[in-house]
Amino acid sequence: MNKHILGLLLATASLGAQASELSKSYLEVGYGETSLDGAPSSVDPQGFIIAGSYEFANGIFMGLKIDQHSDSLTFFDKLLDDDYDVDETTFNLGYILRSTGNGRLAVGAQVGEFEVSTNRSNSTVDTRRLYGEYEHSFSKRISAYGQAGYELMDNSADDEDGVYVNLGLRFDFTSHSAVILEYTNGVDYTQSEVKYRYTF
Repeated sequence: MNKHILGLLLATASLGAQASELSKSYLEVGYGETSLDGAPSSVDPQGFIIAGSYEFANGIFMGLKIDQHSDSLTFFDKLLDDDYDVDETTFNLGYILRSTGNGRLAVGAQVGEFEVSTNRSNSTVDTRRLYGEYEHSFSKRISAYGQAGYELMDNSADDEDGVYVNLGLRFDFTSHSAVILEYTNGVDYTQSEVKYRYTF
């Protein structure tokens, strides 16, 4: 019986040792798509993403993310004089509340600017978000994270506020390199992204 218990403990310890490292110190590049509520169903601006974050030893982390999405390459949108561009810049500040062998709980705040422009109009909205986040490492190669919080959008037509959800799945192929699939559901928009992350 003691041998079985010892074997189970060693197996559990080895699983923890093989878990992928959870860190907020990284650089990301990727490609994404934005769907806007109220825009024509054919309009899904796409483009690049650049992001970076740094985690301090005391658990505080901060980061910057820039999205530049456009459907101006779509031929028919140019003919209709109705192409959409979405530019978003977000600054993030957070704190790791609790950390275990395979998981971390954090809280954070984001401030940014969300700009939607067409050939006919231009709208800039200031965004603010408060959120809680949980990251979990399932194995050496797979981890996931989820954020849930509240988003405030100022300077929009209705100054709309609402629930903000962000989900990500990370596949590590080396100790520093990973591919991330991410989905965001915010106030009046959704985003899907594929990103390469280098963790340092």
